[in-house]
Amino acid sequence: MNSVKVGEKLDFKITEINYNNIVVKKGEKEAFLYEKEMPKVTVEVVVVDEDDKHIVLLEEDIGGESKLVLPGDTLQNDESSGETGVRVLKNYVGVDFETGDLELYDFRTNPDRDDRQWAVSVIYVARLKYNKEEFWATIKDVLLQEDDFGYDHHRIVQNFEYNC
Repeated sequence: MNSVKVGEKLDFKITEINYNNIVVKKGEKEAFLYEKEMPKVTVEVVVVDEDDKHIVLLEEDIGGESKLVLPGDTLQNDESSGETGVRVLKNYVGVDFETGDLELYDFRTNPDRDDRQWAVSVIYVARLKYNKEEFWATIKDVLLQEDDFGYDHHRIVQNFEYNC
């Protein structure tokens, strides 16, 4: 079995250069070397009441400013996107949820939507019983505060309100 050691010089011929990878060939074998970091996968959850009138938003410090964001996190190596959504609901909203109760809503792939990194986002909807004592906001009211949102979350909430 031939194994490559760290630091060992490899004898490859570059056969093609693409946007995010280089195709290399050694003998009859081809391989891909990536020039650019591939996107991170994130999960955001639109947490709304059963009537789609109220939403749960969090505050996040973005560039030294407090911004409104949807609860979300990065997909871990051992999770499906649904499992990440369940973890987000547990950790950020304090709610136990089943993956089958999440509704797949949208996904975003624009490399420029977050200044920190390229993130492909899976967006779910979780409908919960409305409780005035928790951190709920009226969707129509928060949509008037476009400058208070981080990332493209205002657009996601706006599209949700329009489509529901």
